[in-house]
Amino acid sequence: MEQTSLRGIANKAAQYKTHRFRNLFGLLTVDFLRWCWRSINKKASAGVDKVDAKMYEDNLIDNIKNLVQQVKEKRYRAKLVLRKYIPKMGGKLRPLGIPAMADKLLQLAVAKILEAIYEQDFLDCSYGYRPKTSAHKAVKELTEQLMKGRFHYIVEADIKGFFNNIRLTSRNDRKARR
Repeated sequence: MEQTSLRGIANKAAQYKTHRFRNLFGLLTVDFLRWCWRSINKKASAGVDKVDAKMYEDNLIDNIKNLVQQVKEKRYRAKLVLRKYIPKMGGKLRPLGIPAMADKLLQLAVAKILEAIYEQDFLDCSYGYRPKTSAHKAVKELTEQLMKGRFHYIVEADIKGFFNNIRLTSRNDRKARR
């Protein structure tokens, strides 16, 4: 089931490409967050507040009402993200951030709203982090295209440790290097 308001937003985004959406904040209601709760991974780890899905769900309606009230009154502040490290091949560790349950729920709700708007702009051949797509689906599509013989070569590129090495610079830094 898709939330009616999301369907309306998606339709408007598809029909009017230059439309600027306003007051999306108003969509963050108790009913909408209750609907989003169904998509939360109930087996996910608890965040820094040590509240897991079972504990949050024990008082779900009050927790959601409190979250909505904090957001509407602009008092909501996300909690710190719990940092854990997962072993990778080769002995390295990959950092993992685990948000608090309320933060996960609000992030999911906002993601669903933004997805309804921006999903309309993607091509069918775009696979990264989109609903009903996966790396496996991309590989399957690529395999089918290669079998048809329309392509003669594949280029694969991987920027090793990109997110570990990216550096933000200010306009002044760039001017100084010229």
